[in-house]
Amino acid sequence: MLDINFFIKIINLSEKEEILINLYLKKSVTKDEVYHLLYDFNYDIEKEKLTFNFLLAHLFQNNPHIEIPNEIKPRLEGILKLFQYYNVPLLLGLKQLTNELNKKNIPVMLVKGAAMRLIEPNKARMMYDVDCAVPKETFNEVIDISKKLGFKINGIYPNATEIIKGDKQKIDVHHLLVKSDKNTDKIYKNIFQRAKQYNFYGSSVLIPNTEDFLFLLFNNGYDNIIYSQPFYKNISWLLDGIHIIKNNKDISWNQIIENAKQTGTLAQTKIMLELFNHFLPNTIPNNIISSIKISEQEEKDFNFYTKKHLFFSKAQQLKEQIQKTKNFKKIKLFSIFLYLKIIQKTPIINSLFFDKTANRIFKI
Repeated sequence: MLDINFFIKIINLSEKEEILINLYLKKSVTKDEVYHLLYDFNYDIEKEKLTFNFLLAHLFQNNPHIEIPNEIKPRLEGILKLFQYYNVPLLLGLKQLTNELNKKNIPVMLVKGAAMRLIEPNKARMMYDVDCAVPKETFNEVIDISKKLGFKINGIYPNATEIIKGDKQKIDVHHLLVKSDKNTDKIYKNIFQRAKQYNFYGSSVLIPNTEDFLFLLFNNGYDNIIYSQPFYKNISWLLDGIHIIKNNKDISWNQIIENAKQTGTLAQTKIMLELFNHFLPNTIPNNIISSIKISEQEEKDFNFYTKKHLFFSKAQQLKEQIQKTKNFKKIKLFSIFLYLKIIQKTPIINSLFFDKTANRIFKI
């Protein structure tokens, strides 16, 4: 089975990023540790990853006893204000939609960053859109309601539809939450039934209960890793997860495992639990992880699912490269892109070459 080391390699954190995450997650941080991180730091913020600086700003915010060096103080404080500014229109658009759904007695559940923003109201987040979920049977009605509110459809995906208003309000409205090749309708309904009610700027909304929230974090985090998302997205599941674990006692890990079994995501959930303990040793009880037994069929399904989506990710990256390049290189990239597409869609070629090609391309 694909092991934890393969996914650590995909995440591909630099040494500086690893140090930053370790400091961010530590209970107690010293000035020397932070200043060591800043050694050889490029004070031209444009040449340092924006997401790195965002997390660095939060590190100082979480440790007010450590003074921000004057050379970067305005920039780091500016980054937090920038994303607070970005958050406002996103949340206002979501508020407008939830208000209208309340009037129609349609349940709406906040997920991902939108839910964490409600749980941690004083912390800015890197959000370029917000996510909510509605009961599947109400989905078409919800989209119609959003259109009446001035939203337009910007993209239709297997699990959600993206609606936008202007250039600053983007909402993904989900009718499915779990990314899996299996039917997940049952668990989707169960997550709604177990969800907790919250007040969201005067609207009544739901947020998944602790176990479901963690399960969805792991599921979405796995997808982000496979699709080589930027640094912050690649580790946001870890940062959100530790906040939830720290603030909730008596977590039923067995419920999380049961969710994974019901959705055919047991192997990937186990990998994510192992990754969590890789970054934060002993956070998740080792006996919980060791109790998860993966059958041969589950291992086979897991390997196929992962390799298939690695192909999708690679094809998408090539497509973006093609749009930026010219002449011979463009033709070469386009031929590789078509090759990947054929492998994904042709059953006979799939059976003959899929594993070998995936193993070679992704160095599995």
